[in-house]
Amino acid sequence: MNSAVAKQIADLLNSENQLVVAYTEKKVMENGETYLYELGESNEVLSCIECKRVQWYQYEVCHLTVNPKHRGNGHGKSILNKAMEHAKENGGRIVQCTIRENNAESSGLFETAGFHKSSVFFYPNSGNNVCVWQRVVSAAT
Repeated sequence: MNSAVAKQIADLLNSENQLVVAYTEKKVMENGETYLYELGESNEVLSCIECKRVQWYQYEVCHLTVNPKHRGNGHGKSILNKAMEHAKENGGRIVQCTIRENNAESSGLFETAGFHKSSVFFYPNSGNNVCVWQRVVSAAT
């Protein structure tokens, strides 16, 4: 990842999500290995997602974001599939995410991808109820 891509990712995350803490190019670059992204022909970020290991068996995906100019073209589904495949290829067994309770678009995408809502909690820093979604990516034999 180069600094131009990192800046685009930070700007996209900040403009399209209800974040408690803003992202910066530096923050994205420092954690560059955890970001998956798709680039268009002119090196424009089409979509991005952070995918990080949180336990030996568990990955967390954060802030799946699609560039507003490229919505409705399957980029959300594509980047989510890449994240699940990345987790599985690296030994992950479960992929988890949190989604604001009233974010129907994201909830629908994750539900369609086979995630199940496991719990809901109140996050006082944002004032939102947050749902925890999980999917097994490497099933028991």
